[in-house]
Amino acid sequence: MSAQSEDDISSESVKELRERLSKMKRSLAERQAAAGRNPSIDNILSSNQTARQAGIIDANFLSFALCGALGVIVVVAIYAFYSLYNAVLKKFPSHHTEL
Repeated sequence: MSAQSEDDISSESVKELRERLSKMKRSLAERQAAAGRNPSIDNILSSNQTARQAGIIDANFLSFALCGALGVIVVVAIYAFYSLYNAVLKKFPSHHTEL
């Protein structure tokens, strides 16, 4: 597999790699120029980041709440099976006559 990836890399000439690099640089410069002409884009991006950080329910609180709900579900399930086990034992008691 590494031989194939080396062939792919070596098959591209330096000229092609330079062209790709220059295209990426141009697209990055165009993006920065567009952001410079329209500063509201930067404001929107920064407000989205602050909105994510300033939320009342963050990831830690949500994980704590969901773990608590899972814990309640597990405890109720254990209690239900315990009650069912006791009901079955009460309905069908085992009689030991060996003593």
